[in-house]
Formats: sequence, structure tokens, C-alpha cells
Amino acid sequence: MTAKYKITVCRKSGKYGIPGETVEIIERTLHSESIGNFNPIFCRYNNNSRCLVHSTDGDLSDPFRRDEKYLESLYIEV
Repeated sequence: MTAKYKITVCRKSGKYGIPGETVEIIERTLHSESIGNFNPIFCRYNNNSRCLVHSTDGDLSDPFRRDEKYLESLYIEV
């Protein structure tokens, strides 16, 4: 069974790294993709489109810096 994580869906705020107004909270499976040394994380939302997942605790794309606490503050921007 694949784990699902709570992800806050936010409107774009116009400021990098700061999520905007909350639209809803969803539970989704996370998928990662390897691009060189970086490993961005995505989820599916709204007509099954792929969205980049962010964390208010730090950069998720660097696997050497992220830790489990980042999973408590996940969000996507729509």
C-alpha cells in the first residue's frame, strides 16, 4: 500500500516560498523524479495534472537537505 500525505492546496501568493490563501486540503501519493542531483516531488491534482509539491520548512528538491518534518508542511500552488 502506498502512503498518502496531506497537502494544502493554495492560491499563488506572488512571493517565492510563501503559499497564498488555502483552497482545500487533499491527501495524495507523492511521486519523485530524478533530475541530476535534485529530486523534485510531484502529486496529481485537478483533472489528474501533475503539480510540484513544496514545503514551508525548506526545499524538497534537494534530497540531502530534506527530512521527515518537511512532510508536515506540504503545499501546492494553483
